[in-house]
Amino acid sequence: MAEFVRYRTPLGGGRAVTAPATCAQRHIWNLMQRQLPDAAFYDICYWVPLPGHGTAQDLLDVFAELLRRHESLRTTFHRGADGSLVQQVMDSAEFETEVWTLTPDEDPDSVLDTWQRRMRHTPFEPAQAPLIRFMVIVAAGAPVLAAYCVSHLVVDLTSLRLLADEITALLDARAAGRPLPPAVPARQPVEQAQLENTPRGRALQARARAYWCRQLASAPATLFPPRNGAGGSLAAPVRYSAAMESRAVALAVPLLARRWRVSTSVVLLTAVAQLLGRRAGTPSCTLRLLAANRSDPELRGTIGNLHSEVAVTIGLEGERIEDIARRAFAECTAAYANGLYDPDEVADLIASAHGPGVPVDLSYCFNDVRLEHALPPEVEGGAAVSGAALRAAMADTVVAPDEFEEGETFFLVIDDEIPGRIRLVLNADHRALTPSQVHGFLYDVERSLVEYADGTGQQAMEERGAAAGGPGRSLP
Repeated sequence: MAEFVRYRTPLGGGRAVTAPATCAQRHIWNLMQRQLPDAAFYDICYWVPLPGHGTAQDLLDVFAELLRRHESLRTTFHRGADGSLVQQVMDSAEFETEVWTLTPDEDPDSVLDTWQRRMRHTPFEPAQAPLIRFMVIVAAGAPVLAAYCVSHLVVDLTSLRLLADEITALLDARAAGRPLPPAVPARQPVEQAQLENTPRGRALQARARAYWCRQLASAPATLFPPRNGAGGSLAAPVRYSAAMESRAVALAVPLLARRWRVSTSVVLLTAVAQLLGRRAGTPSCTLRLLAANRSDPELRGTIGNLHSEVAVTIGLEGERIEDIARRAFAECTAAYANGLYDPDEVADLIASAHGPGVPVDLSYCFNDVRLEHALPPEVEGGAAVSGAALRAAMADTVVAPDEFEEGETFFLVIDDEIPGRIRLVLNADHRALTPSQVHGFLYDVERSLVEYADGTGQQAMEERGAAAGGPGRSLP
């Protein structure tokens, strides 16, 4: 059976500095407070396969280099005298690494799963650095996998991916005896906080505030009104997740993106918004998009939390689905341009959007985490895919329960980790969607995309519009 040794590695010599927390750090902090007492809810595990060379000591040295380079990894958080959130970069820290050694018949994935489950119940203390832990799996004398658990306060998804790439590059250099590749020049979170308090930063936040006001003015009060029956009587949220792996979606989405002249992400967003709006009987749908906020070149290599969630209200009325998709594309472009905002100010806007004490329910998230939107071989060069081929692909679709956890009423994540397929993972509150309805919603997304791709979806949309009493109304 695999055994591990826990190492505690000290390092020092970095910069020690204190600054106000950034907008993104404050946003995650607020979400974490809402999730208590589950203090580990916003801790994230990520792993990277290794080429099987070097030693465990090489990786310990690589991890130490990461903490030296990236101030966010040795940052703590506390409330200042005035009650505001403060980030404090420590000049020294001691980080923890578990090195697991496999026996010849053991599977690295099972060891990783065990470690991740334990990390899920081992919260960080925000006032103690570093807010990251590492693990290494060694097989046949060489490391074959590295993983890290880290607080969302100090990283976002892009940072997790950048760290994985950096670990591989540093290990390759270390194992080969070459000089370590230099760190990518990037703005540190302390400098980001300083920028947010400049006239430019305040102007961006004022622009974002006006954007939020416009979105909230047209947002429906809720997409999931209280319903009768057992599901609506639950006193506390009980959440369920399911994942759909679909070859049909992977085939239909790029065809529709070309036809509608939008991104593949907007194709998926349009289908989801249509289904939610139709279910709620509303002429618009408001979702929160997750913005990376890395358009500034100085932020593209930053290891830190730059993430924000931006509301986008999509009008669902129109004679053609292309019109709705193009409108969604324009709205998304505006949303991503307004990702820097004061989270406390926006929370106040949401709380009073429909009058004092009448909040808008924005507990609905759409998160497309795909790195690349490459086209499947069947549609390279714009080749057509027949309706029969699309429907045949639906027979391969798999929907099953998933362990994904979120704290929202409706949270949909899209990835393409399985070649030739798109994976949709939906987590929902039972009071909004029962487990069977979660499965049904995922199948409905696939079906609607296939119907739009083969030309039958537009006809169905027009028929629903006629039944609702006017052309193009996408209501039941």
